[in-house]
Amino acid sequence: MKTLTLREVAHSRSGEKGNNSTISVIAYDMQDYALLCEQVTVEAVRKLYGPITKGSIKRYEAPHIGALNFVLDEVLEGGRSRTLAFEESGKALSSLMLSLPVTVPDGYIGRAQKVRSGELSIPSAHPSKAATKGKSVRLGSASAWSRDRFEPAEELVARGNVDYLCFDSMSEITMSAAQVSRMEDQSVPPYDPYLVARMEPLLKDCKRKGIRIITNQGWLDPVAAAERIVALGRSLGIDNLKVAAVGGAILSERIRDMGLNFIEGGRPIADSGDAVVSAEAYMGAQGIVEALTAGADVVITSRVADACVYLGPLAFEFGWSLDDHHLMARGMIIGHLMECGGQVSGGYFADPGYKEVPGLVDIGNPIVEVSENGILLSKLPNSGGLMSEATCKEQLLYEVQDPANYICPDCIADLTKVSFHQVGVDEVEVTIDHAGKPRTPTLKALVGVREGYMTEEMVIFAGPSALERARMTQQLLEQRFERIKLKAEEIRFDYLGINAVHRESSPPMGQEPYEVILRIAVKAMERSEADKLRREVDPLAVNGVAGTGKWATSATGSRLRPVVGLNSCLVPREMMPVKVSMHDTGNSKTASASTATAV
Repeated sequence: MKTLTLREVAHSRSGEKGNNSTISVIAYDMQDYALLCEQVTVEAVRKLYGPITKGSIKRYEAPHIGALNFVLDEVLEGGRSRTLAFEESGKALSSLMLSLPVTVPDGYIGRAQKVRSGELSIPSAHPSKAATKGKSVRLGSASAWSRDRFEPAEELVARGNVDYLCFDSMSEITMSAAQVSRMEDQSVPPYDPYLVARMEPLLKDCKRKGIRIITNQGWLDPVAAAERIVALGRSLGIDNLKVAAVGGAILSERIRDMGLNFIEGGRPIADSGDAVVSAEAYMGAQGIVEALTAGADVVITSRVADACVYLGPLAFEFGWSLDDHHLMARGMIIGHLMECGGQVSGGYFADPGYKEVPGLVDIGNPIVEVSENGILLSKLPNSGGLMSEATCKEQLLYEVQDPANYICPDCIADLTKVSFHQVGVDEVEVTIDHAGKPRTPTLKALVGVREGYMTEEMVIFAGPSALERARMTQQLLEQRFERIKLKAEEIRFDYLGINAVHRESSPPMGQEPYEVILRIAVKAMERSEADKLRREVDPLAVNGVAGTGKWATSATGSRLRPVVGLNSCLVPREMMPVKVSMHDTGNSKTASASTATAV
């Protein structure tokens, strides 16, 4: 027997859910799944991640795809909206997982050797025709979040032969970040600031080709976003462009009066008083279906579950009942595979020497063709990237906790009932076997609460004794913070290049580094206290240790910002009516329709 790192046996992807990180471990070869089950245990993972995991570690199995899913509780130091950690998203935690030692037979050939020998290849068999039998619908993934690349959307319109163009503009912290921006500057629009920039180059062609657009770029005010698109349509000379606004998710004005408690700790939301600045529920596909039924060319929503921008058009096209949990799960799983854009077609997948992705500079975004009988994933033709079983498996488990019980607004989806089959170059057939369970009686909502201010500064050292001088600077600052009686809720020191990403779980250094960046982050309830960090770091230029360099200053001279921490709660569905309003270029406010109850 011999010892290798897990990287030779499996690949991994990690992400965030609140204060937790989800980390998948996926065997390259299905025959190695038993090895993963035996050796990649909760105990082994706890030993590896050590002090950065403050809570429990859970392991879930997905044997259909040869994978394990781990949920590490309380590993992100409060969650992305409030953490002082340098790496806020947990996305880099998977690389630590791949360093786990595993024991294999002496004759075992690891992944790197297989890649070097050229024995790995994508099959070039003829694609399955299941997805094209009878009626079929083609949906293109135009974006994965607000700041995703712009070009794929235009390329999908030009040569993707799609029926729907779907934009996901959300992340868990999107609305919290938007509220922070508006707290600082009321001129910031209440919808995705890239709304017009994304729509202007393609709106006219979409209308001409009959491609319908589904997007959750409405954020805090989908009606304002819809009216802005109508104005854009008029300026482009588009006749009879129908734009639907789907709302009902925003609870900011009434969340304190709903008698609800935070899931985290059970504290009544009302106790937060005026500190509550935002609250939005994850809505389902109902409003999108209603808008398409009303003839909308563009559907723009507030917060909906990411996958619903795909489930909605599928339910509309095939006449699926929103009460059929197996069909809802089918659509949600398709949407979950598509929602992160280029991730499923080779983005965020490349690992030199282990996972090769051709043409990474020009990744083609994914296209899914769905019929009553089949699901076929591909990517934009004549583009870079990779659509494979492995890319699909990573995306399937991405930011999912228990894969057998993936809770969605319209159902509970069992992702362990999903399998993939490579049927051609960059073509993967998806099989979903009765994967639905009835939806829950409540919807998850995220509540943003003011939690003071945070700021960060960095100082830079290079050459002999760089690390020693950085440590001396930390000691110097700690003493000065004590002298000025800094009232901080939290202070964090990181050494970039040494322990900033995996924090206290970082392995020991093999040698002294040539360069070190000392990062200092502070959280305080009062702005004046947080601002003391800059006032102590700036003088290091003349009062610090030798050779101290300074991180370039921001445009305002300060990196101080408000903190809006996110907590969650469960809202009864009957308290969340869906609201759909129609707008068009002929009349900016036509008759409005709304429903009294939410499904």
